[in-house]
Amino acid sequence: MVETSMTEYCYSLYGTAVRYEADVPVLADPVNELLRHFRRDDGLESGPALALRFHQVKDRESVPLTISASVRQLASGTGEAVGDRRATGLPYRVLLDQGILIAEFDGIGVLVIDGAQSRADGYLINPDRLPSNLIEYLFHLALIELLRRGGLYTIHATALEHNGRAILIPGNSGRGKTTSFISLLRSGYRYLSDDHPLLQDSGAHVEVLPFPIKINVTDATVQFFPELRSASEQVLHPGVPKRFFYAEDLYPTAVGERCSPAMVLFPHVVDAPQSHLELLPKSRALEALLPQALLVYDQEVARREFKVLAKLVQQVDCYRLHFGRDILDLPKLITPLLEKGR
Repeated sequence: MVETSMTEYCYSLYGTAVRYEADVPVLADPVNELLRHFRRDDGLESGPALALRFHQVKDRESVPLTISASVRQLASGTGEAVGDRRATGLPYRVLLDQGILIAEFDGIGVLVIDGAQSRADGYLINPDRLPSNLIEYLFHLALIELLRRGGLYTIHATALEHNGRAILIPGNSGRGKTTSFISLLRSGYRYLSDDHPLLQDSGAHVEVLPFPIKINVTDATVQFFPELRSASEQVLHPGVPKRFFYAEDLYPTAVGERCSPAMVLFPHVVDAPQSHLELLPKSRALEALLPQALLVYDQEVARREFKVLAKLVQQVDCYRLHFGRDILDLPKLITPLLEKGR
């Protein structure tokens, strides 16, 4: 494959420098959107940095990757949901070849992640034909795989901050996660992340770090909130399969700051006039939280991440949120508990 010129972009995530290179704009734009709050247009100081490079290729045969005879398959999937496991929509297989993690996505491309060298390469087949959110998703997978080796982890959850204390709301699609998140956001809570808050063990406790991205909403969620129903396309942007908006365009709340989590809510939509909370034992809460972490294939990294999630659960109050039809009144249920715990 002929090497084409690469354009470099620089970011800094809580002391971790990230250099990203792409050979075509279609591979750069979704990443700059994802990391827009972390962009460093003046470059980075010299020193170690995570290095990610995404390349366009015309087909799988154009990927400059040779797999050895000692390769091991770690996982595979059809892309369909199984039980409570989320669907990726992408058939895939994950391989380990002499310490190199290889994620193959049929018809889409390949991620090659060298954790020891803090480097990842993505080879995407005809990326101009791919949706931008898919490019963003693949980049995020590679980025998180490198970040977690330096002690930054993530879970599939929304996150907000109120008076220096964080609430995490994990859950799969359809459980009321984003709806409960917006209900609290519009009441004055500060925005940490719609889908991927970062977690870091500070020693005394686990902290939640903001990872602000656009907020994706279904048409059903839009109907619950008057300000979303009446929003123009300049605020509530068209998208596939979901529309999206930026918190700062709709709500007078700034992005929150890194803080200690105080509460984890596991939402579950119920057909009832009022919402209520069910206190969860720590063991059940950890069991419910673990599936919301991204898959980890390195045993030592997995061990450290498990310890962080277990520590998180021990320091917070955990509830099952039985989310009724009183959607706009959710802050009346949550805020007093959060304030009481201060």
